[in-house]
Amino acid sequence: MDAGLTAINLLVIVVTVIGIGLTVIGLPGNWLIFFVALGYGYLAPFAAMNNTALLILFGAVLAGELVEFVAGSLGAKKENASKTAIIVAFIGGIAGGILGTGIMPGLGSIAGAVGGSFAAGYLAEYAATGNREKAGRVAKSIVVGQALGLIFKLAIAIGMVALIISRLTWAG
Repeated sequence: MDAGLTAINLLVIVVTVIGIGLTVIGLPGNWLIFFVALGYGYLAPFAAMNNTALLILFGAVLAGELVEFVAGSLGAKKENASKTAIIVAFIGGIAGGILGTGIMPGLGSIAGAVGGSFAAGYLAEYAATGNREKAGRVAKSIVVGQALGLIFKLAIAIGMVALIISRLTWAG
């Protein structure tokens, strides 16, 4: 077995799993996963990772982004959230996810992203309206929408990694 090929395959697996983790905290992990597959295809003259596989992966990335955007927006729209609250909640989710990862990778990442999104959305909506009850409803709606979008996007990330791993060539 070729040691170089084994090393590349292991690197692909590690980086794509990192991509799943980045997706959990709201960073572009699915894009990282796609570009790893593209790079692997380039290194192995698009034999195992051919155009069909890459198009499927690209379509999956776009579907995940679209669903995440629509789910978050629909959740916010349901309660007539301000645009500022939506943007600040998104940024708060990323910041909370990063902080939560530093405290406890995995569960801390998810809890931090949800908590950061809720707190930021609440504060931004309260600052805009001065209404605590509405700010709470808006923050909850934003979090529910983002969570549903994230779950879908995470499922796509896992599926993408499974497809990539299934196509890795272990013998030269």
